[in-house]
Amino acid sequence: MPKSRIRRAFDRAVDSYAGAARVQAAAAKACAAMVPEGDYPEILEIGAGGGVLTKVAALQFEHDRYTCVDLSEAMLEQVDTSRLNAPRFIVADGEHLNFPPKSFDLLLSSSTMQWYQTPVESIPANLNLVHEGGRFSLAVFVQGTLVEMAEAAQETGFGSVLPMRPPEDYLEAVTRAKPQAMHFHLVRHATFAPDARAMLRAHRATGATAAPGQVRPSKAAYLDFLDYCETHFREEKGIRTSAHILHVWGTR
Repeated sequence: MPKSRIRRAFDRAVDSYAGAARVQAAAAKACAAMVPEGDYPEILEIGAGGGVLTKVAALQFEHDRYTCVDLSEAMLEQVDTSRLNAPRFIVADGEHLNFPPKSFDLLLSSSTMQWYQTPVESIPANLNLVHEGGRFSLAVFVQGTLVEMAEAAQETGFGSVLPMRPPEDYLEAVTRAKPQAMHFHLVRHATFAPDARAMLRAHRATGATAAPGQVRPSKAAYLDFLDYCETHFREEKGIRTSAHILHVWGTR
């Protein structure tokens, strides 16, 4: 899937992301919490668009310069700079960065690396940007995320969902970088919408809609999708949407 499709999806969500990204906000808060408070002169955040993690990190970590990277320039423009020292904004693909090795004291990334095409190669390259003894904390959506939407799409022909990799793929990627210390755990979230239409609107508002093989569906397929979700995923609290997030953190 071309990265331009991912960028366009987030560009469209620029005005709705902050209010809709509840699970992403929880992941960002936990991502920052895995790093000891302290002074990290050079911080790199990959996938900083929207500023959800940036806002938390700016309060928690002393720094001389904070570098924000994202595919979407429009999303980077939403980052609150009021608590950032010497903020630097770079529109780029996290899998293809041009920083010198060992340039940073802390690497942060949340709700981003599930979009990587070759994480087993790209994540070690990202970690190599951190000097020995520096810190890293990553939060990645993994297999088990959006399983309800994926099942409904497959059964009805309406839409498609990004295939999620198993946690083991990302653990292998981090291990390849040979960190001094590595820790991880898996967190499961469930959100509930009053109906299937509201579930779709909430999902679209986060911008996380890019997927391979997307085609324009028929109205009949759309109605079948709504009916399938109502029939199979309604619980007492509403229509369920699952998210599984792998947190990996440690010392480079």
